[in-house]
Amino acid sequence: MKASELVGKDGIFWLQPPAGRFYPAMVSLLLLSLGAVGAALWQGYPQMGLLPWVGVIFGGIVLLMMLVPRHWQAWRMAELAWDAEYLYLINGSQDRAKAIARGALVEVDRERRVGHNGEWLAFSLDLALAPDDLDEAAEVLGLTGETAHEISPGIYRFGFKRAWHSHSALSRILAKLVPNRAD
Repeated sequence: MKASELVGKDGIFWLQPPAGRFYPAMVSLLLLSLGAVGAALWQGYPQMGLLPWVGVIFGGIVLLMMLVPRHWQAWRMAELAWDAEYLYLINGSQDRAKAIARGALVEVDRERRVGHNGEWLAFSLDLALAPDDLDEAAEVLGLTGETAHEISPGIYRFGFKRAWHSHSALSRILAKLVPNRAD
């Protein structure tokens, strides 16, 4: 399924960067890249040496990337979304999503841990998945289907690193995912 198909649906909560920090950061990058290009041209005029050209090229590349509208879509940075019936594992850069029934959610681990690749994981979900669902979920998230994620027979742990929220805010958000749990 395409993740972009989920964007317009009502009742879906996306775990994505907060708009209050995401859009100012994007505007800052746009203005800084524009400023870098302008400063490089101003410093190099009339005889463009190597250093001004470096500023123009790298500032111009970032400026062009910031002008692409898809970079301004915060949902593309999400790894997880959910509604009343499903959890959605998201790969925004590839516009892919995997729907998993909410009943497959066994546990939400809110502890920060180091993943097997050495990156910090903000939280993890333990999901009861069939082998076919496991392979598809791992493919969507860009993981390998190795048994290192299996914590008990048929239950697999998926770590998420893109939380963008403080620990307390993330705990409040994840409490909405499992509302019947008292932590």
